[in-house]
Amino acid sequence: MEKFKEKLSTLRAEAEAANLRADELEEKVKQYETEQLQKDHELTSLQAKVKLLEEQLEKVENDFKESSSSFREADLRVEQLEKKSSMLEQTLEEMEKKNEELNEKYQAARAEMDDLERQLEGV
Repeated sequence: MEKFKEKLSTLRAEAEAANLRADELEEKVKQYETEQLQKDHELTSLQAKVKLLEEQLEKVENDFKESSSSFREADLRVEQLEKKSSMLEQTLEEMEKKNEELNEKYQAARAEMDDLERQLEGV
């Protein structure tokens, strides 16, 4: 009977140790579940941030495309205006030269007419 009591005592000690071990493991499971829940929240938060950043990136890329397109259009317009300005400047130079030539011809004709007028007065 003594052996039986010892065996029973040993089994009780083993059961108590197993219960303590089970309690420890349950506590670890709770701790891991809490950590997992925190990590899930963190993951959800990070996914939301990633989505927001992707949307912002898409908007910035679209704005950049629009700006680039507007810049190219403006650059082409500037180039066209520079060509037109150059043509107008060249036309102005030609007209000024022609005006100068006409003034010279006018002055020459005026001088000739004055000479003729003086000659006619003498007649």
